[in-house]
Amino acid sequence: MKKTLLLLAVLLTPVAAPGGVVGIRINIAPPVPRMESPPVPPAPQYVWLPGYWAWRGNKYVWLEGHWALAPAPGYVWEPPRWENQGGAWVFYDGHWRPAAQPDPGYAYQPPPPPVQPEVVETAPPPPIEEIRPPIPFAGAVWIDGYWHWSGVRFIWVGGRWSAPPSGYVWRPYRWDRREDGRWQHEHGHWHPSEGRR
Repeated sequence: MKKTLLLLAVLLTPVAAPGGVVGIRINIAPPVPRMESPPVPPAPQYVWLPGYWAWRGNKYVWLEGHWALAPAPGYVWEPPRWENQGGAWVFYDGHWRPAAQPDPGYAYQPPPPPVQPEVVETAPPPPIEEIRPPIPFAGAVWIDGYWHWSGVRFIWVGGRWSAPPSGYVWRPYRWDRREDGRWQHEHGHWHPSEGRR
């Protein structure tokens, strides 16, 4: 038993994936994906996020698909996947990513925060260290990715480059622990720089 656990510990190596999403490497092939019949979407703008096999507690566990809203306009879903690399299976987690390259004349505008505070019982995972793509133009500002609550589970939203609005700095998305032990999402936004106040 100790030898098996040691072997699994060696094989569960974190892997930096393209786009900055971290995966794991194991030597056990995933089962064949299950066929799902998505229910009717709650509204036309919802996107179906298919289910997939995840590695949890030293075994494969099926996570069912669900409908979700993109965290902001202009984002597309990059589905999770398993890849065979040299006999080992590497997992790349699903995430939301910008659909297009940033425009140097346009500052990213996040959607307005919800009217009611976004509060959940579950702590978000630790932030992912993203691998930034090359800076697309001089003066571009990097907006860190963040964990988005889909209503079912946390999903990573990839970071992006943006032109900054003149006289503003970016305040990142974050999850704050409240006194009642729950977690509240503070949405990212452009904030006037010191000189504008």
